[in-house]
Amino acid sequence: MRLSKYQSRNSQLSGSFSRSRVDFFSQVEDRINKLNPDKEQIIFIRFDIDSFRTVNEDFGFEMGDFILNEISRRLAIQAESKMNVFYIGNGEYAIALVCDNKNMTNKTVSDIADCLKASFIYESHITKLKYSFGVTRFPGNGNTVTELMLTAESAKQHAKEHGGDQIYYFTNEAQEKFQSANQLKRELIQAIKNNEFFLVYQPKVNSTSGMVKGFEALIRWQHPVRGLVSPVEFIPVLEETQLITEVGDWVINEACAALKRWIDAGLNVVPVSVNVSTYQFKQEDFVGRLEQIINLYKIDPHLLEIEITESCLMDNIEKNRKILYEIKRMGLRISIDDFGTGYSSLSYLQKLPIDTLKIDRSFITNVDNRKESDNAGIVTAIMALSHSLRLDVVAEGVESARELAFLHALGCRTIQGFLFSKPLSEDAVPKLLKESECMQATLERVRQELQSGKLN
Repeated sequence: MRLSKYQSRNSQLSGSFSRSRVDFFSQVEDRINKLNPDKEQIIFIRFDIDSFRTVNEDFGFEMGDFILNEISRRLAIQAESKMNVFYIGNGEYAIALVCDNKNMTNKTVSDIADCLKASFIYESHITKLKYSFGVTRFPGNGNTVTELMLTAESAKQHAKEHGGDQIYYFTNEAQEKFQSANQLKRELIQAIKNNEFFLVYQPKVNSTSGMVKGFEALIRWQHPVRGLVSPVEFIPVLEETQLITEVGDWVINEACAALKRWIDAGLNVVPVSVNVSTYQFKQEDFVGRLEQIINLYKIDPHLLEIEITESCLMDNIEKNRKILYEIKRMGLRISIDDFGTGYSSLSYLQKLPIDTLKIDRSFITNVDNRKESDNAGIVTAIMALSHSLRLDVVAEGVESARELAFLHALGCRTIQGFLFSKPLSEDAVPKLLKESECMQATLERVRQELQSGKLN
């Protein structure tokens, strides 16, 4: 994590900085337990840099590093004994601050915002940043650190949805949304008990031959009353409440069980990738549990691929590198998911035992249209980077013939998206593996459309 480098060089300023989520939660819980609610309150802030990705794109990653370090320095100057700061990742921070005078809340938050909005000067570049702040309080807006994290996140998202560059305080309307999130949490706990989750499998297809190269296992929730619930709705709640650790282990277990069933059915199986959350990856016994599951089903480790986001790996790069090497020694493949949305630095790619980069679908949309999108330049750069490092690339969310043609011309040979197939049930996978010509037929149809000018 880049913040930790700053902390190690500036230990005299970093006493209020937490190095991990666990440390931060523990310290804030201690403040809650010692608080005198008649005289004090805790202000809880979550903020992030609006469009932080564009800073790296416009000025380079060195300036991105400088800005994060400078933000840390400014917060350290603001920090007193009653303030804790945690760098979440991707330009987002959480702050817990004890305020003696309840009437000083607005001024305290404004002072923090003002210190961050001052210009950043790096070499010949001068820039000002915009931030979205979400503010919540204890007592009043949550009884635990988890609840305060959720209510502050809700407030921050409201700020972003209304244009960003503003401070939003948790309100009664936000309270209703928070209560809905709490209800969803309770339903998710019940869903785990009642085995309401299931997996679907989206093919990864060779863009030249049309052959199926693998699948990505994707979780779905069949709610007993609401029916199918979108992952966009429930996965963030699983993440925030850390239920994702239990559910993530279930996903790995179920994917391996499916692989075993396909093997026993005599199929020529291909690798399956599973998404691993930050909290799951950070568990001390994660590698051991992973090995137990693989041994339980007696499958070849090469048939399982782990997908991890950039922000997860940057939290503690040296420790994470050791974990990844343990996973590699087991024989598994490792993929960086949503590549391009986070750090995207050559330095960490060279240090880590990575096999594949997955280009985030947000970069694939309109990638062929340089007039309407900057995605072409970004994807071209990612492809050049991957080729230089001899990494495989998977393009997610490919939906049109134009997108496929553009990606294929750049040398991207693995495609995932609705152009070829929506996610399939486990029962539908054997048919696809036995009759993989259907993907070849789709590829041939796309080529004919391109040649005839009837583009999607």
